[in-house]
Amino acid sequence: MFSDIQSHWTKASVLAAAGQNILKGYPDGTFRPDAPVTRAEFAVIIYTSLALKQASSRPGVTFKDVPPNYWAAKAIDQAYQTNYLSGYPNSSFKPNQIISRVQALTALVSGLKYGATIEPINTLKKYYTDFENIPNYAIGAIAAATEKGIVVNYPDIQLLRPNQSLTRGEIAAFICRIIEIPTVPFQYIPGRELFVISPQFDQADSFSQGLAPVQKDNKWGYIDKSGKFVIPPKFEEANAFSKGWTLVRENLK
Repeated sequence: MFSDIQSHWTKASVLAAAGQNILKGYPDGTFRPDAPVTRAEFAVIIYTSLALKQASSRPGVTFKDVPPNYWAAKAIDQAYQTNYLSGYPNSSFKPNQIISRVQALTALVSGLKYGATIEPINTLKKYYTDFENIPNYAIGAIAAATEKGIVVNYPDIQLLRPNQSLTRGEIAAFICRIIEIPTVPFQYIPGRELFVISPQFDQADSFSQGLAPVQKDNKWGYIDKSGKFVIPPKFEEANAFSKGWTLVRENLK
């Protein structure tokens, strides 16, 4: 679909997000996965993927630098009302300001109402070698995002790089983690504990929503994280679960 993502690590996430009309490319056929994301662009992505489906939690406000006819005005208003984004003390929104990774993750946690269940600093010290670079205001939010498994660190899973600019490819990966589309390799998701299942299957795919499709004796079924079959092998084909659904093919002969 896009000419510049063929070898990019976010290719699967970009294609999945584009397939759901969450992200769009450019007229020249590129996606520009390493390009930074502005606050206005982030608001639009949030609007199309998350905020459009949520009830407002606070009334809208007027930002002096977002006129009614601004291209992202509706998305900014909805992202504000659903508590993903806020403005600045001088009643500005700064729509063209580049958003950082820590700002983006904090915004997502705020709108999704995620909360940390264990001491935040312990989580950060455990998973990030650069945890000291996380601003104080974001400590709880990043811990919550880590617990929920929506943080994606590439190529080093232990480097959060909180103050670097968020890229278009990265936001695609974040959104796919939130809406449970399994496109991000496990080795780039901090906070996911490894577990071991002894070799016993002919083929196996990734876990999604606690289940993994596996093949045994030429039939596919689903196991839980202990390796026990939840759905016995009976399908000709089986895909990963997403949003509680999966696509399977069964031979009815």
